[in-house]
Amino acid sequence: MTDIAAPGLREQKRIATKRALQVALLRLALERGFDNVTVEEVAQAAQVSPRTFFNYFASKEEAVAAPHGPHELSAEEIARYEEGAGDPLTDFVVLMAGRVADEEDFELHALRRELMHRESRLLGDKDGLVQRIREQVVEMIAERLRGDALRAARMPDETALRDRAGFTAMLCMTIARHGWSRWVSSEGATPLGECMLAALDEFREIAAATTGSA
Repeated sequence: MTDIAAPGLREQKRIATKRALQVALLRLALERGFDNVTVEEVAQAAQVSPRTFFNYFASKEEAVAAPHGPHELSAEEIARYEEGAGDPLTDFVVLMAGRVADEEDFELHALRRELMHRESRLLGDKDGLVQRIREQVVEMIAERLRGDALRAARMPDETALRDRAGFTAMLCMTIARHGWSRWVSSEGATPLGECMLAALDEFREIAAATTGSA
C-alpha cells in the first residue's frame, strides 16, 4: 500500500470542522426534514459561523453529498501515479486505498444513508459529485496511458487511449465501490483501504478465471 503521511494539525482541524458541519446538518435534517433546516442552524450546532459553512460547502446539498475527507488528489499524488511502474488500474486502486483513512467514518455514512433513503432527491447531488470525480479520474488515467506509450517509444492513439482510460476508470470505481460495500457490511470494523485492496484481489481472481476459461 502507498504510504501517505498523516495530515498536519491545520488539515486535521479542517477535517474535524467539515465533519462537525456535516453531522450537524444530517442530524437536524433527520429530525426536521432537509428543507426545514437553515445554514445558520447548522453552523450554530457545529459551533462555527455561517461564513465558515460556506468556506467548506456551496450549499446544504453539497454538504450532504461531499465525502468526509478530501476527494481532490494532490499534485504529488497525481505525479506519483503518472510515473508509476505497475499497471494503471492496480496503481490507481492502491493509491485510493492508501488515502481513504479520512473516509472511515461509519457514523457519518449511516446518517447520510438514512437521510438519502428518506429524501431520495438528494441522490442526484451525490450522483453529480461522482460524475465529476469520474471525469477527473479519466483525465488522470489518460495522462498516465499517454506517458506509458511515450516511454515505450510509441505514438499514442488518442481515440483508443481515451476509450481505454474511460474503461479503466469505470473498473477502478467499480472495484472501489465493491470495497466500500465490504466496509459497510463490516460496519466499519475492517479498514476501508483494506476492503478496497481485497476487492482488487477479488477482481484479479475473477479476471484470471475468465481468461483461463476462454
